[in-house]
Amino acid sequence: MENIKPKRHILGVVFIYFVLFLVGVQSVGATTFPVDEAGIAAYVKLDSVDITDLTEALNYFHSIEKQNETYVIGTVKVQNKYWSDYPHVYIGLDGWIVAYYPNAEEASRIMQWKDYQNGTINTTTLNDAIDIMCDNIGVTYSAPIKYYNFEFPDANKMTVIAETLPLSQSRKSCSNSFSVTIPGILYEGSYSVYKVGWGYNDCLMYLKVDGDTIISSHTHHSELYYGYYNISTQLEVNEPHFITFYRYSCNGDGAATVLIYKSG
Repeated sequence: MENIKPKRHILGVVFIYFVLFLVGVQSVGATTFPVDEAGIAAYVKLDSVDITDLTEALNYFHSIEKQNETYVIGTVKVQNKYWSDYPHVYIGLDGWIVAYYPNAEEASRIMQWKDYQNGTINTTTLNDAIDIMCDNIGVTYSAPIKYYNFEFPDANKMTVIAETLPLSQSRKSCSNSFSVTIPGILYEGSYSVYKVGWGYNDCLMYLKVDGDTIISSHTHHSELYYGYYNISTQLEVNEPHFITFYRYSCNGDGAATVLIYKSG
């Protein structure tokens, strides 16, 4: 993962950009991996794997979707802030392990808010799913984990912009904003937002682009939200866009924007 500085830091609240290069995976599960079902994915070649490892993996899937003598696919339980998430994981005797979300789900689901520290993104939910399975069945990998989007094979970059609001002892309102210009061709823009509940009713939260509300909530419970931006009307490429995250009575809340695009 490559951390880069934001072009514009407006209200002094910590947020961070990082860019992942999406690298093709033509050799992964050449005939067995569900290419037509997968969206954003993380993958790595295992140092070694055998049929015993595949059998052992069956004990650690939350649910098993496919299994035969050469590969297994299931979901893995990953804790993300308040709730569990369930990425899909493929393990094959070809040596590849791939964690992915189906193409019907947002790429922003990779944002791992659990144990997130301001200014540093050092893992994703997909990365965690791979590590959880590898630790459980006792296999290892030496190469770095790479990312790819099977739904948009021409995309070569993914940018994640994470921002958090202060933990307010006085229940004051606060917001964070940034400006972003997306180069090239944008295939998907999605968001991940978590809100920390105070236990009382008046706790407006919203995410806006250029003044248009993308998501808002008045609930007083802790929540974790995912959704899509409209890339044709809200995130036109090669134009600056102003994204604002606001919370009345901020409580350490966070928002992330994930962009899948082709640049260069």
